Amino acid sequence: MQTRVKLLGSTALAAAAMVMGAPAAFADAHASLEKRVKALEKAGGGQTVTRSKKTMNLVVSGHVNRAINFVDNGTTSGVQHVTSNFSRTRVRWIGTGKISDDLSVKTHIELGSSSAISTEQDLADNGDANTSALDERHIEFQITSKSLGKVYIGQGITGSESTSEVDLSGTGLVSLNGAHELAADAERFQTAGVAGVTLGAVFNSFDGAGRRDRIRYDTPKFAGFQVTTSHHNADTWDVALRYGGSWGGVKVKAAIAYADDSSRNGEERVNGSASVLLPFGLSFTVGAAQVDEDRFNGVTDDAEWRYAKIGYKFKALEMGQTRLYVDWNYNEDVRAAGDEATSIGVGVVQILEPLGAELYLSYTNFELEIQNTTDPDDIDVFVAGARFKF
Repeated sequence: MQTRVKLLGSTALAAAAMVMGAPAAFADAHASLEKRVKALEKAGGGQTVTRSKKTMNLVVSGHVNRAINFVDNGTTSGVQHVTSNFSRTRVRWIGTGKISDDLSVKTHIELGSSSAISTEQDLADNGDANTSALDERHIEFQITSKSLGKVYIGQGITGSESTSEVDLSGTGLVSLNGAHELAADAERFQTAGVAGVTLGAVFNSFDGAGRRDRIRYDTPKFAGFQVTTSHHNADTWDVALRYGGSWGGVKVKAAIAYADDSSRNGEERVNGSASVLLPFGLSFTVGAAQVDEDRFNGVTDDAEWRYAKIGYKFKALEMGQTRLYVDWNYNEDVRAAGDEATSIGVGVVQILEPLGAELYLSYTNFELEIQNTTDPDDIDVFVAGARFKF
């Protein structure tokens, strides 16, 4: 409820009291007050005294990210119009409030668009593989203590999520460590014109436990180090150690994680990544993962992931930084024992500072070797896209 008291009325009453009490002594003051009243009348109804109930602040933000892919699988080729699964289109509502000098609360609701999502497209589809409007990404609240750390409760990022994606190159929008998700995750390798396994079946960066319904705790940072851990439904859990720091202008960021999904899908994962950014814009990024899973004939088997990237960012244009990269991605035994999947990619991200936007171009070659059989044709993907934030 708001109580508004017009300044015109209060000012007029004060003037009347002064005139009635001592008209001769306050003649000048009365004239001054009349001028002030006229000024307030001219200013309009916005000149009020307002008392409102304190509440949490709300901020709405998000972005639109769309891409056009040209895909050649060795048998056929074509153009796809997709929502990139790297930072897909979304809208979020963030509420913030303060309990005390030490405690604050944040609510986070975020929905993402899966319209023609890149992870479900392939050339065999004559149309959009997914036309859903919005689905949940985050529905949670967070309680933060400056001295004790942060607790998350609800649907959101687990403690080990993004530990395969540590990257200081500034090109993650188009080259996160799993380019198949951007390019054409559902595209199938072809052998003599016959469709086989998909890109998504043989490539995986095993990046933590993803987004789930969970409780998560982040410790405060100590000398650049931080521990993040969470417990999820199905009695699964994870823990990660993260680091960020700088020495003499050289920035370093790293993470390593363990996730126990054995009660859910039989998996236990160890993964991590690290990135170094030199003062003149050159960066180096590496990543690795090892997964133990009971898959092949009841025998515990391992799947592996390895990654390397070289990036360079500079500002040749007034509109913003230009960021270049070349990366290499390798998976072994993800789908079946003996599979070896490799990708090599190059690309550029151009920042548009006046609009808070990024333009990107990339090319990636995907190759698969299958044990004891003829290797399928490579898949080549060109991507052009843009992300506009609001």
